[in-house]
Amino acid sequence: MRAFALLIICFAICRSSAQGQGSAPFGPLNQRQTENAYKRSAKAPSGGNARGVAIDVSTDLGRGIVAELSQENKEAIKFLTKAIEQEHGNPKNLALAYRFRGLAYKHLGRREEALRDFLEVIRIDPQLDLGYYDAGVIYSRTNRYQEAVEAMTRAIALRQPNNSLAMPLSERGNAYFHLRQFEKAQADLMAAVRRDPRNADALNNAAWFRATCPDASYRNGKEAIGLASRACTIDKWKDADEIDTLAAAYAEAGNFAEAERFELKALSVLPSGEELRPKFQARLELYRAHKPFRSL
Repeated sequence: MRAFALLIICFAICRSSAQGQGSAPFGPLNQRQTENAYKRSAKAPSGGNARGVAIDVSTDLGRGIVAELSQENKEAIKFLTKAIEQEHGNPKNLALAYRFRGLAYKHLGRREEALRDFLEVIRIDPQLDLGYYDAGVIYSRTNRYQEAVEAMTRAIALRQPNNSLAMPLSERGNAYFHLRQFEKAQADLMAAVRRDPRNADALNNAAWFRATCPDASYRNGKEAIGLASRACTIDKWKDADEIDTLAAAYAEAGNFAEAERFELKALSVLPSGEELRPKFQARLELYRAHKPFRSL
């Protein structure tokens, strides 16, 4: 029974979202330079092209996947390192082992090790979109935005037959934003929202762009408030990053009282010791001075 349950999990992770990627959510993955430690990474894009694989939970691969899904990342790395040694004759299982170990490394902030594992997934199965997606997320988090664009473009190309393009589009839009290619960023970020209007990460990224883009022609405070409010509602107002985006949106709209109120709320939701706290605090001081926040 347990093995069957894991079969369903593996199928879902390979073909849909991984709140152990997954960031995602990657993860959420938004315009911030810093990956939020308090939140599992942004959701991986759904609809990938990997098939389900039955994995015995008594094996090191099975134990490792279960540990990663349970956020026991150090245990996951231990089991999956053993699995990588054992699975060289089975490319599908080997790719799974590398991917889940990469996710565990990512959640621990060990990004270069995560990237090496994701690149191994690409080497083993160059037609698997999630390998490129995961690598692209790391490229973005390490400020390698052109490489992020290239990886996400490849992920999108491999996903074209299905409809789950919201997160790779949003991530590519984020990379274009940092490259100051604002027209391309706008196209991808808004397309991501159209693809999945219930994806909180895509909504948050689009709202941040509309609220904080240094080019005034792309800013729209009212639209940013709507996008960010929807993201906060979807995640039940528990995500500090999304509330911070809503504060920036109100500041762009000139409503600094609401900007201050929501920035204080974001700070109250953010766990103590979180590295984003100084950035949130600095934005709060801006809003108290009746100044909006500008990215880049």
